[in-house]
Amino acid sequence: MSDKIIFRDLQVRTVLGNDSWERKKEQPLLITAEIHTSIASAGKTDKVTESVHYGIACKRATSFAESNHKLHSLEAFAEGIAKACLGVTNRALAVHVIARKPRALLHAEYAGVEIFRTRKDALGSWGDDLVQESGETEYEFARRKTLAEDERAAAEAEAGKLAHEDRIIVKRLSLSTIIGVNLWERHYKQLVHIDLVLHTDKSTGLSAPASDKVPRYRNFRTVVDAVTDLVEKSSYRTVEALATAIARTATKQCKVPKITVRVEKPSALVFASCSAVEITRVLGDYAAMSSAAASVAPTPPRAASPMVATTSDANDKAAKSGMHSAYIALGTNLGNRLENMHQALHRLNTDLPTSHVVESSFLYQTAPMYVTDQPAFLNAACLVKTALEPLALLDELKRIEAEMGRDFGMYRNGPRIMDLDILFYDEIDMQTDRLTIPHALLHERRFQLGPLCDIDSDLMHHRLGKTTGALFRHLTTHSDAPDDIVRVTPLRAVNASVDAGPSASESSILKALSPLSQKETVFMGILNCTPDNFSDGGDFATLDLAVEHAAALIKSGADILDIGGQSTRPGATQVGVEEEIRRVGPVIRRIRELGITAPISIDTFYAEVAAAALDAGADIVNDVTGGGFDPEMLPLVVRRQCPYVMMHMRGDPSTMTKMNDYGEYGGDVVRGTRFELAQRVRAALDQGVPRWNIILDPGIGFAKEGAQNFEFLRRLPELTARNIRASTKSTSASLAAGSSGSEEGEEGFIDEDLATGLENYPVLVGSSRKRFIGHATGKTDAKDRVWGTAATVTAAIQGGASIVRIHDVAEMVDVARVSDHIYRKR
Repeated sequence: MSDKIIFRDLQVRTVLGNDSWERKKEQPLLITAEIHTSIASAGKTDKVTESVHYGIACKRATSFAESNHKLHSLEAFAEGIAKACLGVTNRALAVHVIARKPRALLHAEYAGVEIFRTRKDALGSWGDDLVQESGETEYEFARRKTLAEDERAAAEAEAGKLAHEDRIIVKRLSLSTIIGVNLWERHYKQLVHIDLVLHTDKSTGLSAPASDKVPRYRNFRTVVDAVTDLVEKSSYRTVEALATAIARTATKQCKVPKITVRVEKPSALVFASCSAVEITRVLGDYAAMSSAAASVAPTPPRAASPMVATTSDANDKAAKSGMHSAYIALGTNLGNRLENMHQALHRLNTDLPTSHVVESSFLYQTAPMYVTDQPAFLNAACLVKTALEPLALLDELKRIEAEMGRDFGMYRNGPRIMDLDILFYDEIDMQTDRLTIPHALLHERRFQLGPLCDIDSDLMHHRLGKTTGALFRHLTTHSDAPDDIVRVTPLRAVNASVDAGPSASESSILKALSPLSQKETVFMGILNCTPDNFSDGGDFATLDLAVEHAAALIKSGADILDIGGQSTRPGATQVGVEEEIRRVGPVIRRIRELGITAPISIDTFYAEVAAAALDAGADIVNDVTGGGFDPEMLPLVVRRQCPYVMMHMRGDPSTMTKMNDYGEYGGDVVRGTRFELAQRVRAALDQGVPRWNIILDPGIGFAKEGAQNFEFLRRLPELTARNIRASTKSTSASLAAGSSGSEEGEEGFIDEDLATGLENYPVLVGSSRKRFIGHATGKTDAKDRVWGTAATVTAAIQGGASIVRIHDVAEMVDVARVSDHIYRKR
């Protein structure tokens, strides 16, 4: 067993990363070091020179800590302290360092790091080889060498679990949450204290180039942000469940390989300071949802595609293949901006050597910055996997800009057809005359940070010590112009055959459909060219009647015409591609011939029908199967660059009424729909459908019985929420039993393991005249369900729906306009 020289809680002042307010300020750090050595000689001779002088060790540690070390991370700082302590004397064999930042987090006692380094680990060797001293016998020298080797072995043995791992520690994170089984505990938030220990593989050392760059899984701020968001919104009954959820969030969301979670509940016991649960978990402890749950959705095997499953999966695969991760910003404010965006994305995916696009952001309309006297921009971002080195990638991006017509003679920050900027490239920090990575001005540009956060809000800007999400939040909080960046959704195909005209270019093609910016509901008027539709079958079966009704819908206030030639009512049979094209093609062409320029949506699940409709003048594809029926649908949407309404459905119209059992999701229809719809969104993104072209539809009335439809309308915001609560029993079952559906059943957030997040996607709701409204009102004739429909439209708007699909446009326009004034931010 080795001896130790210890100094504890040495306070130093230094600039290390950011403080609790994310500022680069001088702040206190507390250092504890246990230096492993042998004091046998000093114990006999009473000479401090025969030991490790703790005074010198403190001075060395202080000198390093308060020097201009320019470090950002606690890990690199602790490595420097370890080297300083081990450099005092060759007698210092190993050191156990704990470095703590008391001002690192607003709601925690401290964040810290704990490492153990031997002399060989930190300095590369144990020191000079022992030399036989004058007068020393061979036996004495051999004995001294053996003793030294034993001391080194003892020092290494002292490391224990720290021999192979470092630990990042968050101590006493204090948060308020609903926790407990008693009635009063369900009504009042309580304080819980949380300790987190992130176990990571031992660092490569301070001399390694990337040692001061903290990946997501070692970033305590990222982990604490995710844990705080979870805990403060949750309402678990047991501390065990809360601790398990925290560990799950850290491992699955933040990619922490191993974590120890301790949750203390101070108010649990009258005569004790707290009750507590402590667990250690790894990612493998949380299995994904069963394949049975996944198999319910109409999810065919994914077609071969250059896209990959998720951003994190992409990074893992790329690392193994030698590919690099480059985050590219796209911006345009000249010409057909939407067409420019699609062309640039296509070129990045096909023209960029040894590269492909993995993920794209939503689309944003932004006010010009720096030079304000110019048109508004469209901005987006994408993640590209590339074998090109940074400067070679820059050259290729400039080539694409030139081929698209960019005028490089234009004044700086002036208008441009296309601007392609490298924002991040792996985790490198690079500064040359031609290129700076991360982008030199990223921290002040919301128009680049916003799209970037759609792809990954936890990217670490190592030079600033902040994540992209933190940078965007900072700019948003302090923005004097909150509307300078607005998320928009195209409602017209890029290669549409109809010219909407200059006046329509901004108002009808690009719509602000996010809850924070949308002012008015978008109306999709229904035109059924079918003899057997549940509501108006046969009413518009002739060409003249159909076109006349289309004009009436527009006059009544419809923003979009949704034209269908195949009934999707329960039990409907398929009429086939040729018949469907025969029904809808002439109607679309005649509408365009009459000069009606409103966007037209084709309601079909056949790619061939969609293609014919787009050729005839349609703009949007509305697919009730979300691409699950026809494997050619998603590739078509990519090629035609058109908006795509992706609905949740099980089976087909002839079988869907028998597929409304969501037992595998705890009877939770919202949870089941989220899981299955996320699979379809992931498939679309993998095929190359831009994120900005996707609109979600929960599929009211499709594989959902009456009470489930009401539940979905009541809980509509959860469709696109980051996560949702679990219940002890489904709300549907509660309603059937006459329960009020109170919060008593809420347990906390659940582990959905979605294929992709659904946040920020615009939502379309189609509840018009449907059977569940008739069950509630007693109206058997669908045409008598107008005012019942009005209630569902109001509920949809309150729930954040951007588009409502309706038969009775004139009446619903009045209903929606009043609802807009009540529920939408104005």
